[in-house]
Amino acid sequence: MSEPTSEREARNWVSQQVASADVFADIAAATERHRVEHGCEAYASSDGPLLGVLARSIDARRILEVGTALGYSAAWLAHSAPKARVDTIDADASHALAARAHLQQFDLAERVELRVGRSPEALAELEPGYDLVFYDAHVPTPKELDAFWKLLRPGGLLVTSNLFLGQYDSKMPGLEQGALYREAIFDPARWLTSFADLKALSVRL
Repeated sequence: MSEPTSEREARNWVSQQVASADVFADIAAATERHRVEHGCEAYASSDGPLLGVLARSIDARRILEVGTALGYSAAWLAHSAPKARVDTIDADASHALAARAHLQQFDLAERVELRVGRSPEALAELEPGYDLVFYDAHVPTPKELDAFWKLLRPGGLLVTSNLFLGQYDSKMPGLEQGALYREAIFDPARWLTSFADLKALSVRL
């Protein structure tokens, strides 16, 4: 076994190990095929195993996901937190149907509630007390952040993706709201925040 001797080699080693242990890689691959075929914005999170580790580490019992796509991250969350109920929201009903099929394939569907709706409006229907919230929809907004703060229990964990989509399209609608969100998650009266790569990890104070 050779020792990585550069940052690139170290990162490659990590990527290979994580990929080899990804029990839901087939869902991620199906999501990419669907995205290409349909030209939609269904993406599998790049950090499914990380989400699983986080959910297990806090012994999550109630989990909320915004941005189901085809169920990859919902599968990781439900699989890794076997005592948890997962609520997951997507604006596209066809994505919810595909996600249901994937979750059934892995015997996880009974613990995942699939909801069709748009954030932040759909968040108003939920009861507070979540242990973990994962946001992986479009550019997040301060209004959604306020909703997450109310929905999370004190000490609960917010994981936010898509905070730097301007690197792909500097003219993308909503980037100003995303910038405000990035600033707000460092509000010391409400959040304790750091980053894992480009995903924000914020504890609700």
